Amino acid sequence: MGGRLDEAQRLLRERLGGELLSRCPDLPYVVSEWSLRSMPPTQPPGTLWRRIDSAIFNAVYQATGGTMLAPLDDGRRVRVTSEDIRDLSDRLLALSYARLPATDALRDALFDLSREGSCAAMRELLSRFPLDETERALIEQVLSENERDDPSRPA
Repeated sequence: MGGRLDEAQRLLRERLGGELLSRCPDLPYVVSEWSLRSMPPTQPPGTLWRRIDSAIFNAVYQATGGTMLAPLDDGRRVRVTSEDIRDLSDRLLALSYARLPATDALRDALFDLSREGSCAAMRELLSRFPLDETERALIEQVLSENERDDPSRPA
């Protein structure tokens, strides 16, 4: 679980800052354990995503005393929104399925997650699975629109 834990800690630190993460040190372990134990998916694909999302929200809420203002490592303070948490939980979940072999079951689970709005699942589908022209174009359009609206992405 070490590699996945390190990746989870890195991603959480990038998005929430080291100070906030130090206030909820169990979060990377919880996320890593859930994703390790739950992959390949044995329940509806969105269930684990919602569990990770909920764990992040609860940790941030408690660590910030309900303000949802996270002190980033560069000195800025940012309000962590539900959209930020949803994106972060999506990216954390992606750490798990990126390690799975490209099977039909994984493809189906990724399609299900993409229908729920998972950009990480869409990126995984594009990079690892053959898609027909229409599917590929639709996924690329959705990703393009979402990445353009993502304030954490460099311009």
